[in-house]
Amino acid sequence: MLILADILMVIATLLIFLSAAFYLRYLEKVRKQRGLTTFERTLYILIQIAYILFAISLLIRVFS
Repeated sequence: MLILADILMVIATLLIFLSAAFYLRYLEKVRKQRGLTTFERTLYILIQIAYILFAISLLIRVFS
């Protein structure tokens, strides 16, 4: 049962990661066409911070 929970967590993480990637590309496209609203700018920054934190946690997990 724990293996199933781990598999579901990995799938959910991948889906969140991919959806954030597509939304980040959308925000970059919108930023070139017009300025971002405050909410869009906040999401743009938060997604970039989340990618950095994800990369750091992945490096820590791999090298420890």
